[in-house]
Amino acid sequence: MIFRRPQNLPAAQPPAMIIRPVHRISILYILQGSFFNRLWKPLLLLFLFSTVVSYYQSHLLKYQIPLNASVFTLLGIALAIFHGFCNTAAYDRFWEGRKQWGRLLQQSRSFTRIIGSLPIPEADRRDMLQLEIAFAHLLRRQLRHEPYRDDILRTAPEQWRDTLLAARYPVLAACRILGAYNARLLREGHTDSIQWQTVEHSLNELTEVHTACERLNNTPIPFAYFVLMHRTIYGYCFILPFGLVNTIGWVTPFMTTFVGYTFMCLNEIVDEISDPFGKNENDLALTAMCRLLENQICDAGGLTLPPDTENPSPAKHIVQ
Repeated sequence: MIFRRPQNLPAAQPPAMIIRPVHRISILYILQGSFFNRLWKPLLLLFLFSTVVSYYQSHLLKYQIPLNASVFTLLGIALAIFHGFCNTAAYDRFWEGRKQWGRLLQQSRSFTRIIGSLPIPEADRRDMLQLEIAFAHLLRRQLRHEPYRDDILRTAPEQWRDTLLAARYPVLAACRILGAYNARLLREGHTDSIQWQTVEHSLNELTEVHTACERLNNTPIPFAYFVLMHRTIYGYCFILPFGLVNTIGWVTPFMTTFVGYTFMCLNEIVDEISDPFGKNENDLALTAMCRLLENQICDAGGLTLPPDTENPSPAKHIVQ
């Protein structure tokens, strides 16, 4: 299986998601999120190519290529159907990722409430809440293939930092330590079997979220779909001028570029949202969700952690 990842933003730019109001007029010229920075070169090439085809077909060639708009109408319908299938598959992955992180937030709040109501030692309660915060940050780092060290040193209890740093899978290690805390509290008589089972259920939910996110992250849309879609779109756009020039004449370069922009943008959208945990403009704002979870747990549990140096809002309308 070929594992394909969409192109990420340059390393100097933080991962981000666009959240902005939609206005009927301003949205016509907004460049943010329009993929223009990626597509202006192929669109310029398509425009120049269409201009050359329009000129030579109209003025220099005696033999006219026998193509008309009806052929491209049929091809366009077939391409749109295939594109719709790929877009649906990509958005399903995006929405599944958002549901799983929403489930993580919900289970973390429930876990915080449960731990806060149990008659357990204060030191154990604080450690378990810190490990819950660390779990979310470490899961984000794993899904984005980023180093864990800074989040472990900032959020994890001091006695467990070396263990997490040495672990091959820190997310699983954090969950395993929480399970060990829960078992020890039952063994020492701080909780009963029903309370142990309640906490264990919350930990099982976190494990299920972890597994579901790994499944999405490690099983992309088959690479062959992207190859076929990419080649078909570019082939269609660069053949289109030959079918339009005899019908609309000098307008051909403009219409071809507009059609090309539509199809190429859809291709970029499918490419981007098929990996919902990435660092592109339309991916999930995992950093902001982790920051929200951290603030809520700290507020409910009376914790004070060192500030996070990662900026969750690097620009206007952008959320990490």
